[in-house]
Amino acid sequence: MHTKSPPVQPPFTGPRPKLRKNDAYSRAGYKDGNSDAAPFRSTVACLDNSRDAAHVFRHAIAVASGLDIPVKPAHVLQGWAAEFSPSDPIGWQIKMREAQDYLSRIVKPENRSFVLQDQLLLNGVAGEEISRWTSENADNLIAMTTRCGLENGHSANDLALGRTAQMVLDRTDASLLLIPPDGKKEKEDIVYRRLIVPLDGSWRAESVLPFAMRIARKHGAELLLAHVIPKPEIVAAGLDDAEANDFVMKLNQFNEKNARAYLDRLQSRLTSGGIVVRSVLEKEGDVRERLLGLADSHAADLIVMSARGKGTIHNMSCGNVARHIAGHTKCPLLLIRQQKARPTDHSTLPRQRYGPRLLWESAH
Repeated sequence: MHTKSPPVQPPFTGPRPKLRKNDAYSRAGYKDGNSDAAPFRSTVACLDNSRDAAHVFRHAIAVASGLDIPVKPAHVLQGWAAEFSPSDPIGWQIKMREAQDYLSRIVKPENRSFVLQDQLLLNGVAGEEISRWTSENADNLIAMTTRCGLENGHSANDLALGRTAQMVLDRTDASLLLIPPDGKKEKEDIVYRRLIVPLDGSWRAESVLPFAMRIARKHGAELLLAHVIPKPEIVAAGLDDAEANDFVMKLNQFNEKNARAYLDRLQSRLTSGGIVVRSVLEKEGDVRERLLGLADSHAADLIVMSARGKGTIHNMSCGNVARHIAGHTKCPLLLIRQQKARPTDHSTLPRQRYGPRLLWESAH
């Protein structure tokens, strides 16, 4: 018995709509992740025809269950408009039926432990159509693979975002769940055991904590707070080598002490939420590579981070650190985009406690 086919949205040919701000953090405005408010309307699992589609869907379920939101499977009927022209209604219906059956096979409704929404079928070029739909529905979390088409000469070790993921990252303001290709092909439900949250002391970085805590609590996972101390940059004019070295050493000691106090405060507050919280402090080095190294060495199952931190380029929806990690991570990345203005009610940490007071910052 066939069910009614869902409508397929035609390729978009008009002017692109103005992107709407994703107000995810304000919707998640519960203290320490305990509110019943849903942070997103749904998790939209973008499933292509690659062998990693089922892997993407399992991670979409794992995150959606932690955030207590439904899952919406999505697929793009790729090709030029002429190829799927309604002038051939029979061929059109066949394509729709094949796509619908494909999604149904991945979803596997038996033993379903999640809320499933209606399928979303789009028509056109995948990156463009997902970006268009996402721009009009920015209150959804978009789950997709970081790289597709591994059968076309790529490997799971390729360290770059695929064209579709890159387009969605650049063209929209939506939060993303980016899942690298998987070589193990596990078939069981995914359970997260360790989440890592990169923090740079900014309110943006800390705004992802409610999301991470919800997911950690649902999965019984450990929460690992990670901070990399930036290397102090000084102008040593007029100082001899001994004086300069002594000054840098004192700066490092000061920064390390304050960074440790910052992590201890956060850890103490979050531990009261009933989950296991640890913190790790890295000294100097490239922040991007240090964070990727921490995720590997601590066997993180999921990285939860803000798309922007302390960066001063305010018109960027995704900072350099987040962009680099998105293209190089070996584990899934939950990339949260927030409102662009600092929330006035962010009272969980006073202003003077937003991060470690690093001495070198006062000179910049």
